[in-house]
Amino acid sequence: MATDIVLPNAGFDTQEARIIEWLVKPGDHVNKGDVIAVIESDKANVELESIASGIVLEVLYPVDMDVPVGATIARIGSADERPSPAKPAESPPISAAPAREDARISPLARRMAAQNQVDPAALAGSGPRGRVTREDVERHLKSVNGRHPILALPKVRRAARAAGIDLAMVSSTGRDGHITLADVQAYQGVKQPAPEVRQASAPAPREGVTEIPISRMRQTIASRLQKSAQDAPHFYVTGEFDLEAALARLASMPEPRPKVNDLIQYLTVRTLMQVPELNATFEDGHLYRHESVNLAIAVARDDGLLTPVVHGADRFSLEGLMKESRAVIGRARENRLQPTDLSGGTFTISNLGMVKQVDHFTAVINPPQVAILAVGTVKQRPVIINGGFHARHTVHMTVSGDHRVVDGMNLARFLAVLQQEFDTFAR
Repeated sequence: MATDIVLPNAGFDTQEARIIEWLVKPGDHVNKGDVIAVIESDKANVELESIASGIVLEVLYPVDMDVPVGATIARIGSADERPSPAKPAESPPISAAPAREDARISPLARRMAAQNQVDPAALAGSGPRGRVTREDVERHLKSVNGRHPILALPKVRRAARAAGIDLAMVSSTGRDGHITLADVQAYQGVKQPAPEVRQASAPAPREGVTEIPISRMRQTIASRLQKSAQDAPHFYVTGEFDLEAALARLASMPEPRPKVNDLIQYLTVRTLMQVPELNATFEDGHLYRHESVNLAIAVARDDGLLTPVVHGADRFSLEGLMKESRAVIGRARENRLQPTDLSGGTFTISNLGMVKQVDHFTAVINPPQVAILAVGTVKQRPVIINGGFHARHTVHMTVSGDHRVVDGMNLARFLAVLQQEFDTFAR
């Protein structure tokens, strides 16, 4: 029996997403776990993996079409199975025999080539049967006069498409050359100046004041965190941790050696296994404790915050968790997340330690979780030991708790066990 491939929820209550690239076509053989499509949601591009092995029987939605979450977008089965006659009325299936030129280049690579005025026929493809991929276009752009591909988040590309704007004409102000929504809107304002007559409900322009549009991603974050702050009575417990011996132990480890952030993640997971009250979610009035730790890690990007998840973090050694967390953080920054990367977290770490002026801070709980750990900067501070002053590397960490389901002693015990884990690691 054929297996339906449905559009998954890409996290944060996403209602629909857009297929921006199919990596397979009808007739191709795929294995379970192969990436078959790239999906664009409100917050990120995610890679969709096949949940079955077999032959691609049907691809039901073309690229560049908004698809509701839960819709069947493809079917995979055996070679002797026939495609189902049922098709979405508004979205004819992709032809099983595309034109030769179309088959030679992936849709995403074709779009990127068009945006950067690159002739696909001049590119050597590294994909199956010489197919030109996104990576081929990127390599070509980097090799020609130092040019780089157009970098923009999904919602920025969507806004540009809606406004009929060629992103190649837009100057970027974002980090690492990313084009932001403000860049698109600034370009649109220059190209098509806003009319002088404003709606009566709009505030009058003020000299020296610029209105900053709130992106859809930022609106999603605001809605979730506002609900968390309103629904969950937050309270906070802060502790100072002596890391001197732990840092010395890290320095003695062979390369590639873990960094202090990797160690904090690893020991946090070990602590949660001993304080399971904080490895929990509170959903619709029901409290659930989780046997496994799905560690969410806050990752800042130009247009907002993502919290990708390392599932089953308690299964890993320090080195293993280091590799897994860096991989998921890398996918978040490169906008190549998978659907499962954005869901299922049971505890979150928010780390501002890279900013040396941040000694400590408090974080808003990521619902439906019941706690979050905020990590400040690690630096030398005066510490009294046996009546004498010593310069020791310490860090302040604050755990926020949802007072509906956890108490102060739960948070205090978490911090106490975490210090014990640092001491045990240092021995």
